[in-house]
Amino acid sequence: MTRAFRLTTAVTLVGVSLLALTGMASAQDLVKFHGVTAQGGPTAQMFPIFMAQEKGFYVEEGLDVVLNYSKGSSDAARQLAAGNVDWGIFSSAATMQTVQRGFPLKAIMQIYYPDTFDIVVPADSEVQTMADMAGKTIGLSDLAGGEVPMTRASIVETGLKEGADVKLVVAGEGDPTTIRSFTEGRIQAYSGAKRDLLLIPAQGIPTRSITPAAIAKFPGDALSVRLETFEKDPELLAKFVRATIKGWAWGMANSDASFELLKTKYAAASLGDNPVAPEFWELVKTYYTAPESVTQHGTFMPDAWAFYMDYLQLGEGEQQALAGPVDLATVLTDDIVIKAWDGLDIEAAKAP
Repeated sequence: MTRAFRLTTAVTLVGVSLLALTGMASAQDLVKFHGVTAQGGPTAQMFPIFMAQEKGFYVEEGLDVVLNYSKGSSDAARQLAAGNVDWGIFSSAATMQTVQRGFPLKAIMQIYYPDTFDIVVPADSEVQTMADMAGKTIGLSDLAGGEVPMTRASIVETGLKEGADVKLVVAGEGDPTTIRSFTEGRIQAYSGAKRDLLLIPAQGIPTRSITPAAIAKFPGDALSVRLETFEKDPELLAKFVRATIKGWAWGMANSDASFELLKTKYAAASLGDNPVAPEFWELVKTYYTAPESVTQHGTFMPDAWAFYMDYLQLGEGEQQALAGPVDLATVLTDDIVIKAWDGLDIEAAKAP
């Protein structure tokens, strides 16, 4: 080996070592930004976050993003309010309820545009509308689940009363427990996440929706942070939202590749052997499709929130999800999303 070759090799090795050290330092310099979702585990519904992780969009923004899971929207909101996480994705109802209880939250991005819950009956049921549910029972996944406010609003909308006219019971998550509850006459309708409802026809009971048309206008989940986080570091939030938007754009533009990554890597437990996985993926994409009036994905539709808030104040006792109105002007903000879109090359983000 010549002296020149040995010198070149030595320089190269030093360069590699420096690059490795630089990489380690960069990884150590990433800002940890941990959040929680209402989902009980990894599902396709969190694909913008997973795709942002896959494509390195968060690292490009200097972030180390970790997604944690909860027992539902109420639990996720409590975790955020308690300071256990930096951000949370949960229902609009849970956001308003948490604020009313004295925990100032700031909703900074609309995640799902439509609500993700529905009420169904067997296709051959005599029940045609919610009004026909008088004297009958609705099954739920959990009495504290995200579907509960929507279900109670549907009951009130129809002029019925919970307990006196319509009973609510726990009846599984679209699984065999739900099927038995139907076949044994324990429930006549089931309310739950649309993803769980896909499982019911797959087990031999075709269904149809009886959710009142007005209720279908309710907004879906939002990304929220504590007020102190919003006031302290809006730039950090803009970086997180920008990378998440890029993850959404890439996932929607590269649907097949995203679905494969979800099935094999990010949500394998919930999609890998799921008989309705393709149908679920198509459903999820509708959650992330904003109305034409939305020009920048992630911005809010305050009228939809106000409409939902009015319904949450109806009824009495437990049926009344909100004791009174909350000031949505202090809860919802588009500032972070607008900042995230500023200068964003969305077409570049979609590149395979």
